[in-house]
Amino acid sequence: MAISAAGVATVLLAVWTLSSFVPFVPSGVLAALTVVGYAYSTGFAEPGLAVVIALVLVSLTASAAELLSGLVSGRLGGASTLSVGVGTLVGIALLFAVGPIGLVVGVGGAVFLEGLYENSAEPRVAVRRAAYAVVGVLAGSFVQAVLLGGVTVAFALSVF
Repeated sequence: MAISAAGVATVLLAVWTLSSFVPFVPSGVLAALTVVGYAYSTGFAEPGLAVVIALVLVSLTASAAELLSGLVSGRLGGASTLSVGVGTLVGIALLFAVGPIGLVVGVGGAVFLEGLYENSAEPRVAVRRAAYAVVGVLAGSFVQAVLLGGVTVAFALSVF
């Protein structure tokens, strides 16, 4: 039984969707490259240039959403851009030491400490800021997975 290029591309897109939850995997970029690679292999005859452009844009949007979700959410909670940025760096360092929970602890802890330092009389503000930042970091992976799942389904429908 021969495996078609469309089948391989669809399986790869499903893998990139699942890898949205794995740190440091550029799932959206890989999905965009998979779509472009398949289209190139067919001479851009399939799935069609408009579909390729749309799928690539959604894939790259998914990647951007994953990258920016913690920052946007932290800012909505009242945290400064600097504290969310430092929290992300601390979270990445702890990710290597402790695992995925280190990312959450690093982001939440750094934003909490900055909020507590800024306004020690009101610890609830620091907790709220940290909670927003952590929810944003976690939600980014889900948003990326949903968008890439849509890319996978749309790609499969357009080539099969």
